[in-house]
Amino acid sequence: MNTTRRGFLGAAAAAVAPAQVTGGKLRAGAAVANITPLLGCFLAGSMTNHIGTEVHDELHVRAMALDNGRARIAIAQVDSCVIPREIFDRAKEAIRLHTGMPPESVLLSATHTHSAPASAHLFQSLPDPKYTEWLSGRIADCVRMAVARMQPARAGWAVGREESLVFNRRFFMKPGSIPADPFGRTTDRVQMNPPVGSPNILRPAGPTDPDVGILAIQTADGRPIAVLGNYALHYVGGTGTGHISADYFAFWSAAMERLAGAPVVASLSNACSGNINGVNFRGQPVRLPPYEQMRRYAETLAAESYRAWRTIEFQSDLELGSAIEELEIGVRLPDEADLAAARKLLASVPPPYTDRNHIYARETDFLAKTYPATVRTPVQAMRIGSLGIATLPGEAFVELGLEVKAKSPFKATFPIELANDYRGYIPTVEGHEVGGYETWRAKSSYLEKNAAPRLVKAALGLLGKLA
Repeated sequence: MNTTRRGFLGAAAAAVAPAQVTGGKLRAGAAVANITPLLGCFLAGSMTNHIGTEVHDELHVRAMALDNGRARIAIAQVDSCVIPREIFDRAKEAIRLHTGMPPESVLLSATHTHSAPASAHLFQSLPDPKYTEWLSGRIADCVRMAVARMQPARAGWAVGREESLVFNRRFFMKPGSIPADPFGRTTDRVQMNPPVGSPNILRPAGPTDPDVGILAIQTADGRPIAVLGNYALHYVGGTGTGHISADYFAFWSAAMERLAGAPVVASLSNACSGNINGVNFRGQPVRLPPYEQMRRYAETLAAESYRAWRTIEFQSDLELGSAIEELEIGVRLPDEADLAAARKLLASVPPPYTDRNHIYARETDFLAKTYPATVRTPVQAMRIGSLGIATLPGEAFVELGLEVKAKSPFKATFPIELANDYRGYIPTVEGHEVGGYETWRAKSSYLEKNAAPRLVKAALGLLGKLA
């Protein structure tokens, strides 16, 4: 694939529009574009910066486009940890210029691999402006190719279930066993990722979501075109040092193509998994070679995904719809006392920082210097026949996805997080009250305490309009 970096022309577009729903004969297409960076890039996904020194597997954008004669939508997954709005908006503007599709008709999201180049400033990893500009262009290219390849098609959906891979990673612990947070406080009532098998673990602080959503598209004569999975698993990890990798999302894509026995664009979207990972903390520690756990998890999930795929009843006459809403949400900025304490701590040691307290002191200083009192962010919904899709712009707690699915007017709904923007963790209100890593104020967690119910309400409202 051509991975030459080239310039991109287009300004960010506002993403506000009324819902539209229409029916007609379906056409669809899919495409893949390579977004692997140059070696030497900064890798996202850690509190300290790491350098990419090896490409284990290529990074990609995977897109599908659907058109029923009156409406057109596109969905793309990007192998990246997180992607801020300006990158997505540049891509959407290019898509609009070349295809006529408005921003509300295009859903773009990051997979959340922790071994991809930084696309946003996360902790101490900085994005390369040349890469992020090129990334916008490649995302747009992928959607444009999917649109150009549309042909008569049929589509359908199904929901499977795989419980063995997902665990809530936040736990209530025995009194006195939770370490102080990076700000010196001992008010946390839950701990993220406690030691596996710790006798101090009492109970998980939340549920999981084992649903395996599958949206599949095939040609009029039954050949596969694309399949979109939806599963609430943060990521798997276990890469080699300095390796660039798409994590288990790429392993799943390869497994799905192998199971299909034919070329297919297989992409896996992340459902609400901000407090979910693949570690059984109440079991025994397990050590595996690099990539082995990714492979096992991907194979297990692909088996259930393929089983669900084979149950789909495909249709060529489907309603398509899309809608988007902008929300203005408050930011949890540090007060003067917190800022003074952080700056005093930072004065004692030069960067880069390795101690957690210094890292969060840097976060406090950065937020105070650069973040506004409120931010605007989009929530989006789509309709494909009797399937609903709802997005959230960050690492949303699993409870949010479960609520959206329970209250959605559609027979099935896929929640997709890290979509169209990145606004850090989105804990529940109760999650904020009991504390833990996902609530610690930083670039990774800064929205107001009541952000979650506001975002869920907006998503449900959009789904209601489309229904």
